[in-house]
Amino acid sequence: MAMENMNGQIVNAAIGEPKKMKSCHQCRKLRSDAVGNCVTKKGAKTCVLKYCPRCLLTRYGEIGEEVAVNNNWVCPKCREICNCSSCRNNKGEKPTGKLTTTAKKNGCSNVSEFLKKEGSDKYFYRRKGKCAEEINDSSAGCSEENAAARTKPVLKEKEEFQLEEVRLPQGIGSITVSSVDLHPENAGSVLQFLEFCLTFREALGLRDGQADLVVREVLSGSQEHSTLTQTIIQLLSLTLVDRGDISVGLSATDDRWFTILGKCLVESEVKLDDFPPEMFQKGISEYEEMDSLQKLKLLNFVCDEALGTSVMRNFIENPEYVEKKKKAEEKLNAAEAREKQLYKKIKDDFAKAEANNHGVALTIEQRVAIISQMSAESEEVHFEKKKALEMQSKSQEYNDALRTHPVELDDNGLILWNLKSYNEEPTILLQDLGSCSDICPHEKWYSFSSEQKPQVEKYITFKRKKCRLEKKMEKKEKKRKTILQ
Repeated sequence: MAMENMNGQIVNAAIGEPKKMKSCHQCRKLRSDAVGNCVTKKGAKTCVLKYCPRCLLTRYGEIGEEVAVNNNWVCPKCREICNCSSCRNNKGEKPTGKLTTTAKKNGCSNVSEFLKKEGSDKYFYRRKGKCAEEINDSSAGCSEENAAARTKPVLKEKEEFQLEEVRLPQGIGSITVSSVDLHPENAGSVLQFLEFCLTFREALGLRDGQADLVVREVLSGSQEHSTLTQTIIQLLSLTLVDRGDISVGLSATDDRWFTILGKCLVESEVKLDDFPPEMFQKGISEYEEMDSLQKLKLLNFVCDEALGTSVMRNFIENPEYVEKKKKAEEKLNAAEAREKQLYKKIKDDFAKAEANNHGVALTIEQRVAIISQMSAESEEVHFEKKKALEMQSKSQEYNDALRTHPVELDDNGLILWNLKSYNEEPTILLQDLGSCSDICPHEKWYSFSSEQKPQVEKYITFKRKKCRLEKKMEKKEKKRKTILQ
């Protein structure tokens, strides 16, 4: 079940969502070409913000290709120069709107340079139809002719591409599963485990009702966890045998399973801060004092470890899948190698041009001109990588019976699911991962009432239509640029 857990990690393969898509912090759109590896540390966490090449160039005068290979890059937000609407609002400033055209008319190559030159409080965004989209706060307005000239194209575009906004109704902070009311913050862990059990019940040989009984035991707070302990041992033994450690015979009456579980956790790539290594050396008493959320995390950890065993992989994979996966990896490796060559070529051309310019740094316009000369090759490389990623995504899809795909994704960290383990009406659940700018997001889960079902369905329809229209707009813009060239 591939969903983000409480620590922001991707876990369990029974649920999946699109990979390689990152949200641009500036325009908030999910992009496959968003770049940036900010080195700023916030506590123990490193900043994860990305920006798309267009926003980097028009808003800050930075070249996306250079940012992608810069190992010492600090993002605009961490430099405290970010001019996106969210950051400006947080500083008590008004959003600027596009402002790119105005910046160029005033002799500036990007919005950041323009705001620094003119003052960040002079220009702000007003709704279309009120004379202009980007307005100087000190101006007295504009003529009726200019207002009409600006308004007409906006209205035409709205009629063709804009939809009436539909909002998702407020979810209910209570989810009932297996006759148990789940809290929004631990519902994800319970659903993750139940979905795993439903998907791999046959491969694991689970008894009827075993998963439901485990959930009730965990959430009841009882110190007697016979079914829970047996299930952990069952999954842990599967992993140990796969590693060749057949000498270890674990049972619920033998407390060694807890120590061995801690050893597996240390050896794994998963890092759960709630479980320091010394905890498992103190004995089973530490396990008995854990709260329900901690036990669910351990339970899902052994589920994830079991997914890597040969028993589970043989159940999931087949020869056709393996061959497709191999070809997809080869194609992606070739595409990434060509992409690196292109970045190196651009970097070498920059260095050569600077040398011919007696060591004087190139202007933004000169850098853009060099990149433009490679536009055809760049588009080809981008297309090859996109196709390779699509091929890899398809090769990673297991049999539909083994996967649960999201009903709808929202770039604000909202995901709608229709899970096999949840059969209440309406069956749609909401997973809230928090804002893309959150350094340490905490997921929460919500359900909906039967009265909210029509609005939820209307929202899903709206999002899908909006996605199709955005693609249509992108094609139209690309066609327009091709004609102008």
